[in-house]
Amino acid sequence: MTAVDNFKDLELKGWNQKARDYGDFAGQITRQVVEPLLDAVEVTAGTVFLDIATGPGYTAGAAQARGAIATGVDFSSAMIDEASRNYPRALFYEGDAEHLVFPSGFFDAAACPFGLLHMADPDKAISEAWRILKPGGKFAFTVWAPPEKHAFFELVLGAIVRHGSMDVALPEAPPFFRFSEPTESQKTLEKAGFNEIDISERVLNWQPTSGQELLDTIYKSTVRTAMLLEAQDAENREKIHQEIIAAVDTSEEPIALPWPALMAVASKPQ
Repeated sequence: MTAVDNFKDLELKGWNQKARDYGDFAGQITRQVVEPLLDAVEVTAGTVFLDIATGPGYTAGAAQARGAIATGVDFSSAMIDEASRNYPRALFYEGDAEHLVFPSGFFDAAACPFGLLHMADPDKAISEAWRILKPGGKFAFTVWAPPEKHAFFELVLGAIVRHGSMDVALPEAPPFFRFSEPTESQKTLEKAGFNEIDISERVLNWQPTSGQELLDTIYKSTVRTAMLLEAQDAENREKIHQEIIAAVDTSEEPIALPWPALMAVASKPQ
């Protein structure tokens, strides 16, 4: 098994374990980008739409509510079960975004909300999105902004640097913030064959009620960040936990964390 395969297996295990809790934690944040994504790829009644890395099905479900013919695909069987419960009128399939089973030129539009950073080969997934689109079809994805623009990652990664180590025994994986750089997203989309590329920033917001809720969000609804914490020595991990909790609990005002995201939109040439 290669290091990349190992990363993919750990991601799959993590999402299968966290599917039921996701909506109560990170889902409160990621749902905020659903309508902007659908607007960006022009989903309306009758649009044949694919939600790649659908998770609990938010984007496919919202597309279906617009009257689209909506399909969601995810490699986690537990997420597909969750999506099917949430949106019984949309179609959901267990599948790999890097090897989509759908025919070429089948969909009018596709979106991948926060999925690329969890894929072993995101370039292949972007190429697959291009393949399954009709000429003129639109594709959009979202990823998180880099730590220097993102208070949550600045807090968590900063606490790890201060009390633990970023150099821990985890499988090799693509850089978490690779597509947070607009030039990298532009270059990768162009290489896959897309044109009319537009990249913008969207700021989502979420206010944790306590430091413990923020910590629970990491462990119950993230995989890569949780793995990084779990790989720390026990004593160092506890110090990291305490710093994350204190950042919220010692604040005199409620902390409304901004969650800035990059949204890239592109078209398949006619």
